[in-house]
Amino acid sequence: MDFNNVLFSVQDKLPKDGISAMTLKEKFESLSEAKQQEVVSNIPMLGLKSPALVFWVGTFLFGAFGVGRFMIGDKVLGFMRLGLFLSFIIFIILSATISPIFAFLCIFSYVAIPIWQIVDMFLVGKKLRKQNFEKILNLMQ
Repeated sequence: MDFNNVLFSVQDKLPKDGISAMTLKEKFESLSEAKQQEVVSNIPMLGLKSPALVFWVGTFLFGAFGVGRFMIGDKVLGFMRLGLFLSFIIFIILSATISPIFAFLCIFSYVAIPIWQIVDMFLVGKKLRKQNFEKILNLMQ
């Protein structure tokens, strides 16, 4: 069985370091013929997520709400990002009516949201690719 075809079909979902593909290929070649057939037939059922979809929809479009983090299963950081965005909205409302301290908090949130979004543009895809790699590796166990 040629694992290169399988790797070609999932290469966009794996880490781009090249080492992961080599690791998967070596592990696959060490398996028995029956186990290789099982691995090939079960890869589509793993539910590997597309890093491009998570980047564009989850991080770029709706990143301020933490959607990218929710999409990769990082619920704690997703809720923190969502909380930061909601607190920004609350601070805008409160800074106009109650106290100048809320204006400072509003400015802090205004700066923190895009910085965190830019950082997540790099980290979320990398973490998702690693998760996909580990799913395939666990399938070969």
